[in-house]
Amino acid sequence: MILDLYRLGKEIVQDASKLFDNTRHSGKHYLGETVLCDSYNREWKIKVRRTGNRGRYLKIYSYPDYKQKLRASADKYKSYLQITSDEWEVFYRTAGGVKDSRAKAILDKLVGI
Repeated sequence: MILDLYRLGKEIVQDASKLFDNTRHSGKHYLGETVLCDSYNREWKIKVRRTGNRGRYLKIYSYPDYKQKLRASADKYKSYLQITSDEWEVFYRTAGGVKDSRAKAILDKLVGI
Protein backbone atom coordinates (compact mmCIF):
# COMPACT_ATOMS: atom_id res chain seq x y z
CA MET A 1 0.00 0.00 0.00
CA ILE A 2 2.70 2.47 1.01
CA LEU A 3 4.81 1.45 -1.98
CA ASP A 4 1.84 2.01 -4.30
CA LEU A 5 1.28 5.49 -2.86
CA TYR A 6 4.98 6.28 -3.32
CA ARG A 7 4.90 5.18 -6.97
CA LEU A 8 1.70 7.13 -7.61
CA GLY A 9 3.21 10.23 -6.00
CA LYS A 10 6.35 9.86 -8.08
CA GLU A 11 4.29 9.60 -11.29
CA ILE A 12 2.28 12.70 -10.35
CA VAL A 13 5.46 14.70 -9.73
CA GLN A 14 6.92 13.58 -13.08
CA ASP A 15 3.71 14.49 -14.91
CA ALA A 16 3.56 17.88 -13.21
CA SER A 17 7.20 18.52 -14.13
CA LYS A 18 6.53 17.65 -17.78
CA LEU A 19 3.46 19.87 -17.80
CA PHE A 20 5.45 22.78 -16.37
CA ASP A 21 8.24 22.32 -18.92
CA ASN A 22 5.77 22.15 -21.79
CA THR A 23 3.98 25.26 -20.59
CA ARG A 24 7.17 27.21 -20.10
CA HIS A 25 9.14 26.17 -23.17
CA SER A 26 6.76 24.89 -25.78
CA GLY A 27 5.42 27.02 -28.60
CA LYS A 28 4.81 30.68 -28.59
CA HIS A 29 1.53 32.15 -27.55
CA TYR A 30 0.31 34.31 -30.39
CA LEU A 31 -2.04 36.80 -28.81
CA GLY A 32 -2.85 38.81 -31.90
CA GLU A 33 -1.51 41.28 -34.40
CA THR A 34 -2.38 44.65 -35.84
CA VAL A 35 -1.14 47.18 -38.38
CA LEU A 36 -0.62 50.75 -37.18
CA CYS A 37 0.74 53.95 -38.73
CA ASP A 38 3.41 56.05 -37.05
CA SER A 39 3.49 59.87 -37.15
CA TYR A 40 5.25 59.77 -40.55
CA ASN A 41 2.35 57.67 -41.85
CA ARG A 42 4.52 54.56 -42.28
CA GLU A 43 2.76 51.29 -41.60
CA TRP A 44 4.05 48.81 -39.02
CA LYS A 45 2.81 45.29 -38.34
CA ILE A 46 2.87 44.52 -34.63
CA LYS A 47 2.57 40.95 -33.39
CA VAL A 48 1.78 40.53 -29.70
CA ARG A 49 3.44 37.49 -28.15
CA ARG A 50 3.99 35.80 -24.82
CA THR A 51 6.17 32.81 -23.97
CA GLY A 52 7.39 31.21 -20.79
CA ASN A 53 11.03 32.21 -21.16
CA ARG A 54 10.72 35.52 -23.06
CA GLY A 55 7.67 36.80 -21.25
CA ARG A 56 5.55 39.47 -22.92
CA TYR A 57 7.02 40.96 -26.06
CA LEU A 58 6.22 42.57 -29.39
CA LYS A 59 7.52 41.75 -32.86
CA ILE A 60 7.42 44.92 -34.94
CA TYR A 61 7.94 44.95 -38.73
CA SER A 62 7.83 47.69 -41.32
CA TYR A 63 4.82 46.87 -43.45
CA PRO A 64 4.40 45.60 -46.13
CA ASP A 65 8.12 45.22 -46.97
CA TYR A 66 9.30 43.74 -43.61
CA LYS A 67 12.72 45.40 -44.08
CA GLN A 68 12.90 46.79 -40.56
CA LYS A 69 12.43 44.40 -37.64
CA LEU A 70 12.28 45.32 -33.97
CA ARG A 71 11.58 43.43 -30.76
CA ALA A 72 10.31 45.03 -27.56
CA SER A 73 9.95 43.30 -24.20
CA ALA A 74 7.83 44.17 -21.20
CA ASP A 75 9.83 41.68 -19.12
CA LYS A 76 13.40 42.86 -19.83
CA TYR A 77 14.28 39.96 -22.12
CA LYS A 78 17.83 40.11 -23.50
CA SER A 79 18.65 43.11 -25.67
CA TYR A 80 15.08 43.79 -26.79
CA LEU A 81 13.82 47.36 -26.60
CA GLN A 82 12.27 47.89 -23.19
CA ILE A 83 8.61 48.78 -22.77
CA THR A 84 6.39 48.93 -19.72
CA SER A 85 3.64 46.48 -18.89
CA ASP A 86 1.10 49.19 -19.62
CA GLU A 87 2.60 49.82 -23.08
CA TRP A 88 2.48 46.10 -23.88
CA GLU A 89 -1.14 46.03 -22.69
CA VAL A 90 -2.01 48.88 -25.09
CA PHE A 91 -0.81 46.80 -28.06
CA TYR A 92 -2.51 43.68 -26.69
CA ARG A 93 -5.84 45.50 -26.58
CA THR A 94 -5.23 47.11 -29.97
CA ALA A 95 -4.57 43.69 -31.50
CA GLY A 96 -7.88 42.62 -30.01
CA GLY A 97 -9.69 45.40 -31.84
CA VAL A 98 -9.87 48.03 -29.09
CA LYS A 99 -8.73 51.47 -30.25
CA ASP A 100 -6.25 53.22 -27.95
CA SER A 101 -4.96 56.71 -28.69
CA ARG A 102 -1.67 55.95 -26.89
CA ALA A 103 -0.65 53.27 -29.41
CA LYS A 104 0.71 55.73 -31.99
CA ALA A 105 2.82 57.61 -29.41
CA ILE A 106 4.29 54.36 -28.09
CA LEU A 107 4.97 53.13 -31.64
CA ASP A 108 6.71 56.44 -32.47
CA LYS A 109 8.99 55.97 -29.45
CA LEU A 110 9.86 52.41 -30.48
CA VAL A 111 10.63 53.22 -34.12
CA GLY A 112 12.71 56.27 -33.22
CA ILE A 113 10.48 59.21 -34.07
